Amino acid sequence: MKVITDINEIKLNHSIITIGKFDGNHIGHQLLFDTVRSLKTEGDCTVVLTFNVPVAAVVQNEDSDSIRSIQTHEERYQREDLAGIDYVVEFPFNKQTMSMLPEDFVKDILVEKLGVKTVVVGEDFCFGKGRAGNVEMLRRLGEQYGFSVYALKKVIYKPEDYSKPVEVSSTLIKNEILRGNMEDVNRMLNRPFSMIGTILHGKHLGHTIGFPTINFAAPDDKILPPNGVYATRTIIDGKSYDSITNVGKRPTFDDGEYRTVETNIFDFQEDVYGKTAEVEFYKFIRPERKFESTDALMEEIAKNVDEVKAFFRERNE
Repeated sequence: MKVITDINEIKLNHSIITIGKFDGNHIGHQLLFDTVRSLKTEGDCTVVLTFNVPVAAVVQNEDSDSIRSIQTHEERYQREDLAGIDYVVEFPFNKQTMSMLPEDFVKDILVEKLGVKTVVVGEDFCFGKGRAGNVEMLRRLGEQYGFSVYALKKVIYKPEDYSKPVEVSSTLIKNEILRGNMEDVNRMLNRPFSMIGTILHGKHLGHTIGFPTINFAAPDDKILPPNGVYATRTIIDGKSYDSITNVGKRPTFDDGEYRTVETNIFDFQEDVYGKTAEVEFYKFIRPERKFESTDALMEEIAKNVDEVKAFFRERNE
């Protein structure tokens, strides 16, 4: 897969294209990718046309969970979701491209730059200035320029505490992440929600209470579940380990000005500072809270560890 960051550097032919923000690459997005791959014949190339920045960050211009992404820009290309895609084209999203007329986008980008043969989108796809373009317009332009359009129905899913099924979307998944509903989040992503980061030196408070952790700074551009304790798996150097993770500010020690992610890997003693690790979130255990004493904290941690170990034993049976 080749990532193109300058649209002016590319000139393709016979391309099968899907277009979207693709935050999270959830099961709806994966259906689009699968369809693109399935339509490819000899001489064709497959293309994912996306944006170089989160759309909400440009449109809303504010610091809130609404502009944070399910996956960071770097994480997007460390997944297997895009396997078999020939090109990912990052289209610049700014005030200028926001004002592009739908007809110009099709002619100048899809036809002239990408040599479109087929477009695969969701049935509610909109594009161009003021979202004036839709599937019907895309089909009309396809007849004019000689490309076909596949409009797929939205994927439906019923989260556990919903009364009826709903359309899977990045917004829905972000809302469930903020609720700590990791089981439904992971089903809609078709993989565990995770964060990837460099292991940092912390204040070594865990060592002082016999509970050593590896530490990460919470990324500013990524949405995370609520402060609390989670059953997690941690991947380092390609190996996966059961672990327990705290997201928050360590209130018992009055130590946290910034949000951190701290993970205790069970039965693990290796020095991994400076390495890259991925922490997968499986289940919310309890909210973060301040304890009256270190002993009370350690007693609670022991209970949480037992619960997490039992959770993974059950999954493995």
